[in-house]
Amino acid sequence: MRMRIAAIAFAIIGLSASPSLAQNRHAFVVGNDAYQNIEPLKKAINDARAIAQTLQGLGFKVTLGENLTRRDFNAKFAVFEQAVQPGDTTFVFYSGHGIELDGANYLIPADAPKVNAQQQSLLKDESISSDGMIQRLRERGALLQVVVLDACRENPFRDKTGRALGPTGSSLGPPKAVRGLFVMYSAGNGQVALDRLSDSDPNPNSVFTRSLLPRLGDPNKSLRGIAIDTRTEVSRLAGTIGSDQFPGYYDQTDGEIFLSKNSPGAVAIAPQPERPLPPPPVALPPALPPVASLPPAPPVGAKGITPAPSGNDGFIFINSDRVRLTNEDLRGMSQQQLRIARNEIYARRGRFFRDPQLAAYFSRFAWYKPHSWDVSLNATESANVKLISSMER
Repeated sequence: MRMRIAAIAFAIIGLSASPSLAQNRHAFVVGNDAYQNIEPLKKAINDARAIAQTLQGLGFKVTLGENLTRRDFNAKFAVFEQAVQPGDTTFVFYSGHGIELDGANYLIPADAPKVNAQQQSLLKDESISSDGMIQRLRERGALLQVVVLDACRENPFRDKTGRALGPTGSSLGPPKAVRGLFVMYSAGNGQVALDRLSDSDPNPNSVFTRSLLPRLGDPNKSLRGIAIDTRTEVSRLAGTIGSDQFPGYYDQTDGEIFLSKNSPGAVAIAPQPERPLPPPPVALPPALPPVASLPPAPPVGAKGITPAPSGNDGFIFINSDRVRLTNEDLRGMSQQQLRIARNEIYARRGRFFRDPQLAAYFSRFAWYKPHSWDVSLNATESANVKLISSMER
C-alpha cells in the first residue's frame, strides 16, 4: 500500500474593509503527477480535477494546470494573478511534491532537477515559493485567500544512504504568524497521510481529499468547521486500517468564513486591514520590489555571498554567454561562487530572482535589468548552466 506525507494549508487573509466588494471568485488549481526527473505521483491530478469541479460549482472561475513545468507554472499563474481585482476571492490548490527549505515552503514543478542533499540552493532556484504566491495575490487586493497545499509526500530527494534534502525530509514547515491566517495539515507532525486505504481501494482520491471534497460546498460549514469535520473523518478512515492520521490546523482568524454561495456568511470576514489597499497595477507587476527598494547586498562571509571579481563588471565569468566553460575553469570554486556563476547567466538575460540574496547581489550592477521570470538561454549558456549545476553539491 502506497502512503504519502501531505500538508494542506488554508490561508485566509482578510484584505478589505467592505465584504460587499467580494464580487468575483478565482481559483488556480494544479496537479503534478508526471515528474521528469524524480519519483512520479499517482493521485495529484485526480485530486486537482476533483477540487476544480467542486470549486466551479461554488461559482469560481477555475484555471486548471496539470504536470506544469516551472515556466508553464509561472506563466499560468501570472495570467490568473492578473485577473484578480481588489475585493475578489481567490482559491489556490496545488497537489504534487513540495519541500521546506530554510523555513520556507517550495512547490516542485514537473521539470525540477534531481538534486542531492547538498544542492539546496539549486532546488530553490528551480522551484515555486508558496509564500511568494500568497504575497502576490495579497498585493492584488484579494479580499479572501484560500490556499490549499497538498505538497509533501515521500521526499523525492533522498539519496541511497537515506539522507534527504530539507530539515525533516518529509513535511512542509509551519506557517508564519499572520493575522487572518488559517492553516490545516492533512496529517500531524511526523505522521503519514494515506493515498488509499488498501491496494484494492477504488476511490480515485487520497484519503484527505475524499474527506474534504463533500464538505467544501456545505452551506452550514465554515472553513473552521470544514477543517474539524475533515480531520474527524480522516482519522476515522485511517483508524479502520490501524493507521494514525490526525490532521492539525492553525487558526489566527476572527469570525466565521464560508465558501458556499448559499451561506449568508459567504463573504463575511472579520479581520480588517491596518492600512488601505494599494490601487490595482495597470500592468503585471514583478513579485520582487523595484531595484531601488531591495534590501542591501548580503554581507560577505560564511552566510553571505562572495563578492564578484573586480574589473569584470561584477561577473565571475564575463564571457559565459559565448564561451563554453570547462571543469578546469570551475576547479577550486566555492559553492557560493558556483551558485553566483550559474545565476549570473540568467541575470545577464534579465531574470527576476525570488531569493532576496540573489536579487540584492545582482542589483548592485548596472548591467542587471530584470524584466522576466523566464528567460531564454542560447546553446552555450545552457551548456554552462548544466556544467556548473553538476559541480554544485
